[in-house]
Amino acid sequence: MPLIQANHTQLWVERFGDPALPPVLLLHGLFFSGEMYAAQLPMLTPHFHCITIDGRSMGRSARALGGHDVDNLCADVMAVQDALQIGPAHWVGSSVGGVVGIRVAAQWPDRVRSLTTCGASAHAEPVEKLTRYESLLASYASDPSGAWPLLAPVLYGSGFLSDPARASDVHAQYKAFINNDGPAIQRAAAPILRRVGIEHMLSHVKCPALAIVGEHDGANPPAHSEHIMAGIAGARLHVMPGAGHQPNAEAPREFGNAICEFLQESSTTA
Repeated sequence: MPLIQANHTQLWVERFGDPALPPVLLLHGLFFSGEMYAAQLPMLTPHFHCITIDGRSMGRSARALGGHDVDNLCADVMAVQDALQIGPAHWVGSSVGGVVGIRVAAQWPDRVRSLTTCGASAHAEPVEKLTRYESLLASYASDPSGAWPLLAPVLYGSGFLSDPARASDVHAQYKAFINNDGPAIQRAAAPILRRVGIEHMLSHVKCPALAIVGEHDGANPPAHSEHIMAGIAGARLHVMPGAGHQPNAEAPREFGNAICEFLQESSTTA
C-alpha cells in the first residue's frame, strides 16, 4: 500500500485514523481523487477509520485500458474491502461514487453499514446532456486547462467561483482538475456517462441513508437527491445552501459536519 492489486488493476488506497474504529470508505467523483476529502478527514478520523480510494484510471491509481463500467467500479471497491479485511463499512460517495454506493448497498447489503451520497443521481443521463458532456470530455482530454471555464460552472456554484475571498480555494480546485491524465479521464468517463438508470434499486437499500446535495448543483440538481431520498425508506435529504456539485470544497466544514453527525448516529443505531 498505497497501491494495491484489486479487480485486475492497481488502486491507490490510503488509510487514516485508528483501524479499531468503524471503517468509512470515501469515494470521489470524476476529475478528482481521494484527496477531495482532505478537509473532512480531521473531522472524521477522531471517530472513524477512513479509507480513501482513487478510482480506476483516476488520481494516483493505474491507468486501466478497460473495466470502467459501474459494475466494475463496484467490484473495485469491494475488492479493496476484501484486501484490507474490512467488514461492513460506512460508504460515502460523491457523484459517481454515490452511484457506486447505491448499487452496492442494494445488491450486497452486508457490505454497507450506512450510505451517504453527495450530488448523486439514480437516473441515466438524458441524451442531450450526455452529448454535451461527451463533447466537454473530448475538450478536457486534449486540454484540461482549456476545459476548465466550460466545466467549472457544472462542478461549482457561481458564488464560490466569483468570490474574491475564495480565490485561493478556487485555484486549488483548478490545479486538482488539470493535474490529471486527460485521455485516461475521458476513457474512464465514457461508460460512467452512459450508465443505466438504477431507480429500481433504491427500494432495496435498507441501511441508513443520507442524500447530500448542493443547492446549485449543476451536474445533478437537488431533484435528483430528492428522488434518491424518496426511493430509500427512511433516507434523509441535506441541501447545502449556496453550494454546487463540490460542497467538499465549497463548504468544507458544513459538509464534514453533516457527514460526521450522520455517521455517528448510524454507528450508534446500526
